[in-house]
Amino acid sequence: MLVTIYNDTELYSFSNQAGLIYIRNLGNVDTRKISISRDGIELGSRTFRTRKSTLSDVSSSIERGPQIVLPKDVSQIGFELDLPFCKELLEIGGGAGGFSVLAALMFRIRIVSYEIDREYFDLLRKNITRFEVGEFIEANNRDGMEADLDSFGCIFIDNPEPWTFLDRKLTGDKKVATILPTYSQAERFSRFLLKKGFLVNVHELIDVPMQLSSMGMRPETSFLYHTGFIVSGVGVNLNG
Repeated sequence: MLVTIYNDTELYSFSNQAGLIYIRNLGNVDTRKISISRDGIELGSRTFRTRKSTLSDVSSSIERGPQIVLPKDVSQIGFELDLPFCKELLEIGGGAGGFSVLAALMFRIRIVSYEIDREYFDLLRKNITRFEVGEFIEANNRDGMEADLDSFGCIFIDNPEPWTFLDRKLTGDKKVATILPTYSQAERFSRFLLKKGFLVNVHELIDVPMQLSSMGMRPETSFLYHTGFIVSGVGVNLNG
């Protein structure tokens, strides 16, 4: 079971079957000793209340590298890839599991993830254990170029040059998606997919934080407006 411990300033989510794990800013925790209790728990000098985890708790608790896929992006990518109807998803560029952990919990889908970087891969495995998604995610510390694309109908690529992984003969029906930071990368991948015979959709990611004051609510006066693009494509009866 996924359990959340929290107080007025801290929140941590994990499986109470994960065993002894190190949790950033909390230390080593034997999760098997944590259960949901009305009385709360003591960890060191801190007191926490407990509850069953929400998806929001999991998202905020995933131990990440510098790359972050937000829950709204996971939802949009899942929609574009038709994940509830996808038998198995290939993920190229698993990172620390920011996408795959949430996608597994949201869509209950099997994911085969490739992550070549050893440091990210170790974080990915840790997050798989921490959030009890081992039955859904198969993690491979290998280059995504080695993946057998013919075995998958749904592909998510988290890499700044996604076209390199698809620059080969593609057959059958494929749904692909990626998340990219710049206009030039999004345009290049869109045109690449069009040449491959895909129907293409592009969505700009915009997150506008709000400021609440005594005068009312308005957007923050200073914020990062452009955050990136989701590029997706649907190819039917591909032969090239």
